[in-house]
Amino acid sequence: MYSEQLIQNLQNGSIRGLIFDFDGTLLDIAEPLKNSIEEVFKEYKVTSDMETTIQEIGALMETIQGYPLPKIVLQSYDMFRYISSLKSLTFMKKIEIAAKIFSRYLTLAKEAPIFPDADKILKKLSKSHDLYIVSHNQTKNVIEHLEKHNLMNVFKGVYGADILPALKPDPSSLKPVFDNYKSSKVKDFVMIGDMPSDIVAGVEAGVWTIAITTGISKKDVLTEQGASLVIDSLSELMKIIEKK
Repeated sequence: MYSEQLIQNLQNGSIRGLIFDFDGTLLDIAEPLKNSIEEVFKEYKVTSDMETTIQEIGALMETIQGYPLPKIVLQSYDMFRYISSLKSLTFMKKIEIAAKIFSRYLTLAKEAPIFPDADKILKKLSKSHDLYIVSHNQTKNVIEHLEKHNLMNVFKGVYGADILPALKPDPSSLKPVFDNYKSSKVKDFVMIGDMPSDIVAGVEAGVWTIAITTGISKKDVLTEQGASLVIDSLSELMKIIEKK
């Protein structure tokens, strides 16, 4: 899916800011997520269609990693009821298993790598664009990864769930980015993310949106959200920008 107008704007330099999601967009979380699910399911002897389970639990992780523990507990019934691999279990067992997966994932994700060539691409993009991160991860976790890869200085701002006024898909989640400018047009910015919540937030905020398939969401799911552009990698984005 391509928006010719967005491509033109990317190529002629009229896009001012690029707003990135983090987990699944810049950070490769596929292996930590898969391993955390497999380890806990093996412990509890849960069998499942792993592809479906990764989709369901990954979407849940995207939401709850920004929540404080009390909120997770209060909303746990609605959160965990739709995980198909856990449907036959009691509610308390679902929470127990989900909590262990989440805890294991947070540990494994600390060592997750950024996507190949992401560091070079981001450094190159920062020379012509203002770069931001709006993530459901905690700000300190995002910063730790960026510092590890010497990328902190390429971003104008990093906003995690702990400092955002709202979480995606709420469009006000992007407000901290716009607050950096005395005057700006929403069409000067692009939201880039791997989850439906990223695209919905961008669409409702009025910015351009680029869905990237490097995370757990399938391409058709992202396309359905109305993304201006759907790409398979950051390298593809650079090829689009540099193709005059």
